[in-house]
Amino acid sequence: MHQEKMRFHPKQAILTLFEHSQLRPDILITNKDQKKIMIVDVTVPFENRTLAFRDAKAQKVEKYAPLAKTLRAKGYQVQTNVLIFRWDPSNKRVLWDCGIGQRYAQLIRQLMVSDAIRWLRDIYLEHITGHWQYQER
Repeated sequence: MHQEKMRFHPKQAILTLFEHSQLRPDILITNKDQKKIMIVDVTVPFENRTLAFRDAKAQKVEKYAPLAKTLRAKGYQVQTNVLIFRWDPSNKRVLWDCGIGQRYAQLIRQLMVSDAIRWLRDIYLEHITGHWQYQER
């Protein structure tokens, strides 16, 4: 899907496609001319293991399977992707499919990793000290 013109699409503009669904993906990329839709959902697995990432992806794909089926029945080609919030090598392919270049993908990777470290540190410190760590900046 990377080669065709795909664009990020506001959720409100395409909600009629899933008017009977409670599912709302985090990112929706569409090509209306070619009737292609890419569903991307972000997940934050607690464990930092390949198996945990694989399980988290499988759960998200399963979660959006009914929506993908409905869209396919309406004539759309549907691709469901999962973006792991922490760095997983498969994120590179997801970002590529979304049309995000290598430079920006590297920045996203750095931000995801640093945010994950920051939040995990805060959770750990809160667990040890019993004091809430997060503060608005």
